[in-house]
Amino acid sequence: METTTAARLSDLETVLIWEGELDNGRIRELLGVQTVWASRLLGGLAKAMGRQAKRETAHAPLKLTPKALEQFSGRSPDEYLRVIESSTSKAGQSLVEDARLDLSTASPAVFAPLLQAAAQGTGLRITYRSMSTPQGTVRLVFPHALVRAPRRWHMRAWCVQRSAFRDFTVGRIAAVESVDDMAPVGRQDDLAWNTHLELQVAAHPGLSAEQQTMIAGEYFPGRRQLLLSVRQCLAGYIIQDLRIAINAAKQRPPEYQLLVKNADQLPSLFSTA
Repeated sequence: METTTAARLSDLETVLIWEGELDNGRIRELLGVQTVWASRLLGGLAKAMGRQAKRETAHAPLKLTPKALEQFSGRSPDEYLRVIESSTSKAGQSLVEDARLDLSTASPAVFAPLLQAAAQGTGLRITYRSMSTPQGTVRLVFPHALVRAPRRWHMRAWCVQRSAFRDFTVGRIAAVESVDDMAPVGRQDDLAWNTHLELQVAAHPGLSAEQQTMIAGEYFPGRRQLLLSVRQCLAGYIIQDLRIAINAAKQRPPEYQLLVKNADQLPSLFSTA
């Protein structure tokens, strides 16, 4: 019961942060609880928030203070989406629409063996399809991590055929068979996984000065550039998803509004399996 209450209070805190206020009725709507339980949860949340939130009267909504709103500015509204989408009631959800489409295909029949092999340090014999071999080829691989890239799931694994660590798109694995052999190398040996790159991201210099100021304010308020620390083997996926140019002369606005300023100082950002 304590764990459930703590989880509920955490979710209600998220709703309070993003909606600015919370009352008994909203809690009943979100959690499907009775008035008494909603009152207890609201009281518990008020106590947990301390001076960050207040109520004008005993029956008034709990509201965040202006200082608290500034304090929580670094949090993501994705937390809020998760809470309202898992709500027992969908009332009010139409006010916030999640238009992202997830086109990744990671079925449990494939995902589970990959995760088990990574956890146990054992191998997999997979039939893998690629642009050069769309019909698929058999690979013996030893995975050490699954990665939720912005658009697709990937498996980071040692490939016996290539004698190197490679990224494999999970949706392109047509068949998988467990192998009892233990991995000849592990995550600690994957240099591109363990190496972090510092990407200096700024507004594209091909934009006007006014446009650059606007873009900086949108993506990194109060700064002229943003330093992104990413694993070397994942940098390409992040750059592609965010549409960040790495060549200012060839990748021009308006298609590209951001630029990796130090791209010429970085190793190759794109690799294939």
